[in-house]
Formats: sequence, C-alpha cells, structure tokens
Amino acid sequence: MRILYAVWIASALALGWGGRAAAQEIACPEAGTSPSGLTAQVWAQITSGETHNLRAEPSRQATVLRQIPDRDIFRTLGDATCAEGLVWWPVGYAGLEGWLAEGDPRAGSVWLTPLEPVAQPSAAADEPEGCLQPPEVYERVSIGYGVLNLRTLAMLDQAQALYRERGGILDFRRGVMQGSYNPGGVSASFGTHDGGGAVDLSVRDPASGNILRAEIPDMIAALRTAGFAAWLRDAGELYAGSPIHIHAIAIGDAELSEAARGQIDGTFGYLRGFNGLPQTDGVPLPDTSGEVIVCGWMRAVG
Repeated sequence: MRILYAVWIASALALGWGGRAAAQEIACPEAGTSPSGLTAQVWAQITSGETHNLRAEPSRQATVLRQIPDRDIFRTLGDATCAEGLVWWPVGYAGLEGWLAEGDPRAGSVWLTPLEPVAQPSAAADEPEGCLQPPEVYERVSIGYGVLNLRTLAMLDQAQALYRERGGILDFRRGVMQGSYNPGGVSASFGTHDGGGAVDLSVRDPASGNILRAEIPDMIAALRTAGFAAWLRDAGELYAGSPIHIHAIAIGDAELSEAARGQIDGTFGYLRGFNGLPQTDGVPLPDTSGEVIVCGWMRAVG
C-alpha cells in the first residue's frame, strides 16, 4: 500500500502552462516499493547520466557527504521517505551512509535503477558478521588509477564500511593504485590484473605519504570478510623498490584471469593458507596477513 502525498502545482500563468494547471501526486513508498522498483537492502546504480549528491539528511539543503557519478553503484539500507517533493532512500556508498533522491515524480524523472536482486544464502555457523554476496554485474567504471567492474566495486564498498566500523581512516576508493583489466601492466603482478576482480590499495596517508601500518590488519580483515583474497605486499617484496600495498582478488569473479584465479584456490592460493605468490622452487609460502575467512555465499558459488 502506498501513501500518496499531493503536490499542488502553482498557477498556469506562473508555470507557463497556458491555463492547464493541475494537481499531481507523488507515490511515496510505505513498504519499499517505488517508481523505479527500488526496495530496501538491494544494490542499485545511478542511471541519469549525471552526478548526484549523497546528503546527510533527506533534503536538498542538507550537507553533501559525497558525489556519486553516473553508473556508479550503491546499496539501499532501508525504506524510502518523501521530502520536498522528492522520494529519498537511505543508502550506503563508499563506506558512508546518507540519503539519495530517487527522482522527481512531478517531472516523471527517475535517476536510480535497481540491479538484479541477490539472494543471500544462510549464514555459515563460523562466518563473521559482514558477509554479503555481491551483485553479478560486470559493467566497468574508472576508480582512481584503475578500472573495476561493479561487482568488485560493491565488494570494495562493503569492505570500506566494515573497515570504518573498526575505526579505519583510509579511503579505499581513493587509494586504488592498480585496478583490473590491465593486461601488460606491472610485470610483478604476473597477470593477476589482466582480467576482472583485481585491485591494489595504498596503505599510506594521502596527506603525509607515511605508511600507516596500524591500519593494515583491519583493512585486510575487512577485505577478506567482503570476499577478497587479500594480502599485504610489503616494500621490496615483489622486486627491488616495489611499493608497499594491499593486493586483493575478488572471490567468485567471472572475469578473473587464470593467474588471479590461482591466487584463490591454486597451489599457492589463499584458500589453502598461502600468500598467493608462485615460488620458483614450488614450495608455497604461508599466509602471514591474517585469518582466512570463508562466507556462506562463497561456498554457494563453489
């Protein structure tokens, strides 16, 4: 059932409608339905062709927390509300929580589009809070210095939210050093970034350039809970002078390169308790970056 909020249109003369004044109604969702088909707890994206503001409150005068570009992804957190003639949704984006306008019903404009719903499997008895299966959407967007598909980006945002809950201060999106679909990129990556699902993140303070080692354990734990095989690659570990960073591969990505897939469940893989780096002597090195985390959705997708 919808609650209808009447929006009274000003006089025809004032609006230039040539004497055809009328009242319009805005359908404000009570139980999660909406003109665009949005509901609570679903992935969605901007599809207006424009950038939109994530605001602190459901108001065009509220503080802008961040701007969301066209085609970018976010997640609705609850039911919508109506304010100032607009339908507003509480959403999570890049680890932030705010309000996003769905569209202008008076103009017949809809700015947001839900993605295919993801049925979350039952939680495994041993999985931590925060496991969330990502949408199987492989549209590509540019983030920082790289390109990611929307599935990987959804996982990165979930990791950001979990990391922020632990008091983390770094911004994952703004810390992307290398993304996916980068064939012929950094040779030390040995093809792991050639396909989808791969991302390298900075662990440095963007203002000072200092390495924030105290942040690394929480970053890796959040990334692993969100569905990444993730490890610290320390300075000089890959080659002389290689920069310190976190290397992460999205589990279950349909567009992984073979090298990236091997880092998950291959001989040197994460799920076997190793650090993902092939060794010339064939002896895998142990994972020293933290506990292996397996969520129920990972088991469901095999």
